Amino acid sequence: MSMDKRYGLLMGLWACCFILTACAGKESQSGGEGTSASETPTTTETKGTSAKGGVPDVSDPEGKKGRIVFVREGCTTCHFNPSVGKDYPDLRGLYGKKVKLKNGTEVIADEDYIRRSIRFPAKEVVAGYEPTMPNYAHLSEEQVGQLVAYIRAMKDLEPQFLKEGERE
Repeated sequence: MSMDKRYGLLMGLWACCFILTACAGKESQSGGEGTSASETPTTTETKGTSAKGGVPDVSDPEGKKGRIVFVREGCTTCHFNPSVGKDYPDLRGLYGKKVKLKNGTEVIADEDYIRRSIRFPAKEVVAGYEPTMPNYAHLSEEQVGQLVAYIRAMKDLEPQFLKEGERE
């Protein structure tokens, strides 16, 4: 398959996933039919998330903003997609954990590491993964902070897509 065809296929898949996750995000933000804002769950549990994927909802106000950025920027296409789940790191339960990098070193997935990974993803690639994440240097510091808050708010969630031996 030519590179142009692969690129077209990838962009079409990305667009479909983006539209579907954006729609799912709007549904969970509204709380669903017949649910008032005060009845909307405010835990860090996933809402409608199963082994089939989904975008976890969180209670942290900055994390909620980060969830919007996460969906809008298409992060769900790779990080919460059941079709490619084991091809990209699952960010649920990541914050505060040790991460083994491709170069053999280990880092803690803290705020600094996550910020670096968003801004310069090819510098510290997680072991077992390819450096395919695009650079998100176009995001403002506020947006990066919101993404970090979202990932931090998911620290108690169980990852659904892991490679063998990852995060043990």
